[in-house]
Amino acid sequence: MVDTGASYSWILRARLEPLGVRPVRRMQFKRIEGKTIERDLVPVFVAADGFTGGDNVVMAEPGDMEVIGAHTLESLGLTVDPVGKKLVPAVGLALTALLCRDLENSVEG
Repeated sequence: MVDTGASYSWILRARLEPLGVRPVRRMQFKRIEGKTIERDLVPVFVAADGFTGGDNVVMAEPGDMEVIGAHTLESLGLTVDPVGKKLVPAVGLALTALLCRDLENSVEG
């Protein structure tokens, strides 16, 4: 399931451990009812619909939902088509040196 409101993707520990991935840190998360929980983060490569990207994902525990979050979608270069209910390639945003100079000049005068 894709959840664009979730920053991180949550993948069950039982799926990740057999792949040999190792947590790099623990992070706190606030649940919807306000309770704070801690989970491990692991660096992984994720693939979906022929796209691959690197990301840090949460090692979900039993009872946690598995979701694909916004960080993963961005690393894959994908976005959600809510009408078609599918993932589609995103158009990335670029800030070039020329644009920065033009912005600075417009602010200065």
